[in-house]
Amino acid sequence: MVDANVDEGLGALVFALAASGPSLAALVMWLRYRRTDRMPKQVTWSWGWPLAAVVLGCAPPVLAALLMGVDGIPQHASSVIAGAGGPLGALAYTLIAGPLSEEFGWRGYMQPRLRRYYGRIAATVVLGTAWGLWHVPLFFLNGTGQHDKGLVSLEGLLFFLGLFPLTYTILFVSERLRGGVWAAVLLHAAWNLSEELIPPLSSTGLWVELFLTTLIAISVGLLWRRSPQPQLTASQ
Repeated sequence: MVDANVDEGLGALVFALAASGPSLAALVMWLRYRRTDRMPKQVTWSWGWPLAAVVLGCAPPVLAALLMGVDGIPQHASSVIAGAGGPLGALAYTLIAGPLSEEFGWRGYMQPRLRRYYGRIAATVVLGTAWGLWHVPLFFLNGTGQHDKGLVSLEGLLFFLGLFPLTYTILFVSERLRGGVWAAVLLHAAWNLSEELIPPLSSTGLWVELFLTTLIAISVGLLWRRSPQPQLTASQ
């Protein structure tokens, strides 16, 4: 496949669809089946799940950078924020490009329906695989982080592997902590923003990040096992 550019022509169209496709698809499915496929609401508003979502989303990239002794974090973060038009611009872009445009599809629609038939691990594998496949076209678009990694590379492999523990952690905050799709949006945004504000990690740093992501997923899984509760479904 020939590389396209994310800022122009067909590349811009593909990028827009890749960014918003899951949530748009969820909207279409909800409009089509809203009378026959009703899902109980999940969200219980509290300070617990927003705080957990932010901490769990930020922790792997930030801790990996600190453990690897990455230099120039303040300068890099300042440059990224300035390039986005300031803090509000960086926050708005982070929320829209990924969290809001994807999570109503992945965690708002697909996840609770998978959980009707599958346990937590099986649902994580199915959803993590779908999430990864959806990102494949981005590896062929100049200007995306995926293109910079390369599809057939160690960085590309670690990107796909990291989606599975991250999917499980999002399941935890959205279902177990009753944050619903909004907890998924918040954790996704925290992860993306942390990744952007930190200079690119070395190959070793990416392995450390994957290890930390997996460790967090295992930890919340053990916590979930010790304090189970009835299955919940994401808010629409």
